[in-house]
Amino acid sequence: MGRHGLRGVDDLALPELPEVESLRRYLAREGLIGSVFERVTVELKPSPEKGTGAISGIEQLPGRRVGSLQRRGKQIAAVLDQGVLGLHMGMTGRIEVLRPEEPLPRFTRVEFRMRNGNHEIHAALVDPRRWGAVRMFDSLPSAFAGLGPDALDPTLTKEHFAEAVSRRKAPIKPLLLDQSLIAGVGNIYADEALHRVKIAPGRRANRISAGNLHALFGAIRESLDHALAFIMDHPDDRGRPFIVDAHDDRMRLRRVPGSFCPGCEIPLRTKSFGGRTAYYCANCQH
Repeated sequence: MGRHGLRGVDDLALPELPEVESLRRYLAREGLIGSVFERVTVELKPSPEKGTGAISGIEQLPGRRVGSLQRRGKQIAAVLDQGVLGLHMGMTGRIEVLRPEEPLPRFTRVEFRMRNGNHEIHAALVDPRRWGAVRMFDSLPSAFAGLGPDALDPTLTKEHFAEAVSRRKAPIKPLLLDQSLIAGVGNIYADEALHRVKIAPGRRANRISAGNLHALFGAIRESLDHALAFIMDHPDDRGRPFIVDAHDDRMRLRRVPGSFCPGCEIPLRTKSFGGRTAYYCANCQH
């Protein structure tokens, strides 16, 4: 299916750290930092004020200036001269910067009109499944509440990672998806990292050696860095990073039924952890 086609929930390549960081860089490149909101238009369909799919507080935006665009894990925060605008892409959300008179794309939930000096910015939150969230917060800590350290935070060390993980008895795969432990790793890159260091997704975290946890930490960063570089090198025809349907060379594991291990070339197996499917090689990963 095409880049923005829809599959079942577990088959979709959801936005993870590399996809969201590429979006943050794209928005910065398009001039959002330093811009002032002039008008914000929200879809007529009602949205919750908190949680999944929330749109709330953004009637306060007109007249406020964007000072910076921050990211932790899978969340972006526009730090304003008053307050913080939190942006979470959910499952299929993306923000597109449009040409001045370009019609709104299908599935637009929020339209933004902004100005940076003489430059007009027309942008839209496009979100087919309506799981993305746009909310106002009082501060950056509030916008990022509940998130652990970012997976690419230079102050996060392999020793800190190993210490936090080794105390847990849960299988390693769902631990890597716990955003309060380490923010930004999702289904795709957890599988990628575990395959790189030959650790089975169901292995208990407290039974993995410190050395292997250090190697896993390095593999997480390698996987994320590789994916981010791939996305930045392969924009669409208008220079926009695409977010969904990441079934391409940003990944070594083909997360589709019948795919093969890139190492030993036997068929990959799958196992469900809390409703999320892990792809792994029973021969290479232990």
